[in-house]
Amino acid sequence: MFWLKTRLIEGEGSLGRLSKEVRGHERVLILASRSMKRHGFLSEAEDYVKEAGAEVFSIADLPAEPSVEVIEEFLPKVREFEPDLLVAMGGGSVIDTTKALKVFYDAPELNFEEIAFIDRFSKPKPVPKLRTRLIAIPSTSGAGSEVSGASVLKKGGVKYNIVTPEIAPDVAILDPRLPRTMPAEVARNSGLDVLVHGIEAYTTKVANPFSDAMAIKAIKTVYRWLPLSVRGDEDARGRVHYAATMAGIAFLNARLGLCHAMSHKAAWIGPHGLLNAIFLPYVMEFNAERSDYARKRYAEIARELGFQTAKDLIEVVRELNEMLGVPGLRELVDEETFVERVEEMAEKAYRDGLVAFNPVEPKPEEIRELYLRAYRGE
Repeated sequence: MFWLKTRLIEGEGSLGRLSKEVRGHERVLILASRSMKRHGFLSEAEDYVKEAGAEVFSIADLPAEPSVEVIEEFLPKVREFEPDLLVAMGGGSVIDTTKALKVFYDAPELNFEEIAFIDRFSKPKPVPKLRTRLIAIPSTSGAGSEVSGASVLKKGGVKYNIVTPEIAPDVAILDPRLPRTMPAEVARNSGLDVLVHGIEAYTTKVANPFSDAMAIKAIKTVYRWLPLSVRGDEDARGRVHYAATMAGIAFLNARLGLCHAMSHKAAWIGPHGLLNAIFLPYVMEFNAERSDYARKRYAEIARELGFQTAKDLIEVVRELNEMLGVPGLRELVDEETFVERVEEMAEKAYRDGLVAFNPVEPKPEEIRELYLRAYRGE
């Protein structure tokens, strides 16, 4: 099965289409990152909303990482304003925060523990039909949250998912002007996240020909254009921005795998995209050694990039990380702290819902060994 709820609006200056999308609404709440305020895009969006005749209220001091605590802090402001349209303007964190706010604004009787995928062995309560429309305007190029039916929230330093078609945005506006404001490090980390989304979506147990097409296009685009994007090339920034949405459509349909499960449970260490990039070659080696299917799928990706085998692709991923200056885990966390927490991380990663889609079913001790190998840089 392949589905996409979100209508895509793309192109230079497409933020201007917000005015048309707002018509018919009375009270619009914009949740934005600080960078969108700083670079003037929030003010531009507010003008478009006013132009459409709606009242606008903006919150632009959202923290970098969405968490249950953040939702609890901002929910009273949302309820007080009573919006009939939500606009999320920023990176994946801002969009995920807005999605979660939509859930608890529209269905105040729910609580996080009831509806979140705490692990793959528990069954969350389904989210009921939600009424408030949501427009997503991504400013970074990685998360794919502008098309996905998931909101990733931290609780106690660990990331959990709310997954329901009800929170997939109704509209996504992809204006390449916004990602041009990303610092090089953010462009690198989010772009590498796109690569991991593409590779994992292409190799899950539920990949299909339509998700494959989106995944391959995203992978090829990142491989070709990410180094230039990191250096600030405007055309490259636009290409990677669109690739992020393509990869989002791929994993919306084909899901993700062990690499994401591991990075979700190591969220306390550093940025999500960076952790994904660090863990990916180790997970690929693990999958390729144990699964003919994974090896075949990696080889297909390798050939799309001009190489031959699964081993070639793993080497390409390592080389790209090195070229882009991806640090080792040792540079992010001291050994004592890491080793202290590795058992817990491995157990939680094993229970993560995404592991069910990985081409290989890992044991907790195998995940622990992958964490340790990644830390040692073996």
